[in-house]
Amino acid sequence: MELLLENYYRLADDLSNATRELRVLIDDSQSIIFINLDSHRNVMMRLNLQLTMGTFSLSLFGLMGVAFGMNLESSLEEDHRVFWLITGIMFMGSGLIWRRLLSFLGRQLEAPLPPVMASLPKKSLQTDRRMEMKHSIRLDGLGSGRSILTNR
Repeated sequence: MELLLENYYRLADDLSNATRELRVLIDDSQSIIFINLDSHRNVMMRLNLQLTMGTFSLSLFGLMGVAFGMNLESSLEEDHRVFWLITGIMFMGSGLIWRRLLSFLGRQLEAPLPPVMASLPKKSLQTDRRMEMKHSIRLDGLGSGRSILTNR
């Protein structure tokens, strides 16, 4: 009877250890999934911000088109080249502002560089190595020479 209870106790302990290991694996998997979802959310937020900046730049230069679209009489409506000139200025200006905003966004979202560690001057390192080499050669030479002389 005692062996049977001990066997059941061992099986229960093994099952408890297995469930603990599975719980740890599930928690690790869950954290990996959350990290992946956070990454996708960050990509979507960045895309949303880029499109919002594009809309802002288009609307900013679209005001020129609004000004020319009013029912006001001027001599500029008669020349067809002015329409294409204003349209070109609108698209070029909005494109330049959009690129400028994107470059600003890229600079703001970059990871900061790690701090630079101060290094020792190379000259002092080289002199320290030479001193070590001289001492090690001198000690080896004297030690081996003494042992040869004393052995004879």
